[in-house]
Amino acid sequence: MKYFVGALLVGFIIFCIVMAISSSKSKKKVKKELKSKGASLFIALPHTAGLPVPEHTLCQLYSYPDRIEINAKGTQFNLMKTKITDISMTSDMEIQKQYVSSAAGAVGGAMLFGAVGALIGGRVKEKKIKEVHHYLIFTYEKDGSVDYIAFDATASFIPAKKFIDEFRSSSDGSIKKVDL
Repeated sequence: MKYFVGALLVGFIIFCIVMAISSSKSKKKVKKELKSKGASLFIALPHTAGLPVPEHTLCQLYSYPDRIEINAKGTQFNLMKTKITDISMTSDMEIQKQYVSSAAGAVGGAMLFGAVGALIGGRVKEKKIKEVHHYLIFTYEKDGSVDYIAFDATASFIPAKKFIDEFRSSSDGSIKKVDL
């Protein structure tokens, strides 16, 4: 038995090492590809609103010196950086209420106090679940009016924030300010 546990532990350690090496190689490959394309940032996010593609379409966003390139299932969109007025992150919180009953509580209550204990132990309880969603939003000028493109950045919050940081820092290091 102890040999089996030892073999499992060694197998797990080897698996972790292989995954770390593989992950490192794929990151280097992406950085090399970005450099060859001339892009400074890349991220893949699901589309939420603002483009003529279905919601939840996985889009690849590339940041070039003059534009943000968005590839969505074979369609390419170019958002010129001179048109962008803001790139921001926003979030919403969704609170769901679920009503659950405890089967284990009902059995335990029945064993201790009979039918009344089963009723009390298995009573319905309210359970609240909070879900926070983060969105990366590009605000830009389109034909003299303000428009936006939004992506769900819940799973990629930190990489998405790099687009904001890049936008906010200009060549002299100051923050761009836009009067509306």
